[in-house]
Amino acid sequence: MQPDEIFTAGNMNAAVVRSGDRVHRTAGPQAPTVHRLLEHVRSQGVTWVPRVHGFDDQGREVLDFIPGDVVHDQPEWLFDEAILLTVARELRRWHDATASFPRSDADVWWWQPGKQPQEVICHVDFAPYNHVFRERAWVSAIDYDLCYPGPRAWDLAYTAYRYVPLSPHRDDAVADGEGADRSRFGHAEQQRRLGLFCDAYGAVEGRATTADAVLARLPERLEAMADWCDQQTDPDRLRDGIMYRAHARWIASGALLDTLEA
Repeated sequence: MQPDEIFTAGNMNAAVVRSGDRVHRTAGPQAPTVHRLLEHVRSQGVTWVPRVHGFDDQGREVLDFIPGDVVHDQPEWLFDEAILLTVARELRRWHDATASFPRSDADVWWWQPGKQPQEVICHVDFAPYNHVFRERAWVSAIDYDLCYPGPRAWDLAYTAYRYVPLSPHRDDAVADGEGADRSRFGHAEQQRRLGLFCDAYGAVEGRATTADAVLARLPERLEAMADWCDQQTDPDRLRDGIMYRAHARWIASGALLDTLEA
């Protein structure tokens, strides 16, 4: 019998323990609501979502272990167009599946009461460090602790920020702190990739998903990330807060909208 494997703790959860084909995680007050959500999403055909196995005798939630690699840096392969398109399409599948989730006044979310307009249940952190890859192909998302009701664009903006990516180019003069994430792509290529991402996500109720709409929402989304980081004590999170706020202001200045309109 294999011994339990302890994974390094993330930003939002204590250490995760793998036991066989399942993981045991500290459960927050939102866990029962999130479990109902995951079961609903799986029932809608989104089977990359982990199965829920209730709680163990220590009160930890128990979910499927999803084998593969989680990416915490920015390897070149991560920005392959095939991955960009897959991520957009799978985010759309998640959103469409959550739109029919039966909600109640008893629901508990990480952020109550969520973000308006409440079109779907946002994953909130649909990014490489919460995604599982096998042989450089996207296979699943993990860490649903932050889910809460909100607009599609709330997720779209942050996921595009991470996968296009929509951070400043390495040569842009932006005071975003030491070690800040920077894009390897120039502005025109960022706009092209953002267009691909939006097209892959697709129209909603006959309305196209546009680069303009994503860029309009992104500053507020990054400011929200910065506000959370500012409340932490970990030096890495505090540095992230500086980065997110600087990038929010850079996007709000129209740095990429100028390219879009050219």
